[in-house]
Amino acid sequence: MSYLVCDECGKYYELNEGKSSFNYEKCSCGGKLTYIDTLKGMENYNILPNNSKITCINCGAKNIKDSTKCSSCGKELTREPTKGYKQNINGGISWLGVAAGFGFLLTGTLMGILAIFGTNIPQKVEDIPYNLLIAFGMISMFLAVISGLISSYIGGSLKFKNGIVNGGLVGVILGIVVGLTSGSLAFLGVIAIFGSLSVLGGIFGTFLKRRL
Repeated sequence: MSYLVCDECGKYYELNEGKSSFNYEKCSCGGKLTYIDTLKGMENYNILPNNSKITCINCGAKNIKDSTKCSSCGKELTREPTKGYKQNINGGISWLGVAAGFGFLLTGTLMGILAIFGTNIPQKVEDIPYNLLIAFGMISMFLAVISGLISSYIGGSLKFKNGIVNGGLVGVILGIVVGLTSGSLAFLGVIAIFGSLSVLGGIFGTFLKRRL
């Protein structure tokens, strides 16, 4: 039996007899793989069992023990979970991120209203020209997606389910505010539409957070 051993973390891959190559160019930790005929006399490689694991404090992925970088998110591996990581495990909600996303949504909406209507803001929906109503709707939907992205990214969401929660909460909170101020069932439609859009933004924000 021959092996490929990682120079970085010490993980080894068993090979069929006679083979000197393998499908992987690098180890799951990103380290260089070296071919050897036997594990005997390889104490300097710090050979590790394949089932030795260490949990990434950023995304929760399992990695080979003593790896320096996470094979999932690429972040540096440390021994103890940080406060932010514990928060993600307990539900994935970052209220700082949600507040930032919701603040952006309100600010952007106000600026959109002023840009479209100026100081002559209609008091009733039926008084708004159809073309301006369509324009405002498109701007609002765009802002909802961006606000979800901001909520997820600032919230440090490295798991997509956490990004969905942080982003979606922006639309849900907006719907609650509409319900409290208008006293109508319109807030259900706001939650459904803006919640879906901010969830989409949350997914984008998580994708960016994992890449950067």
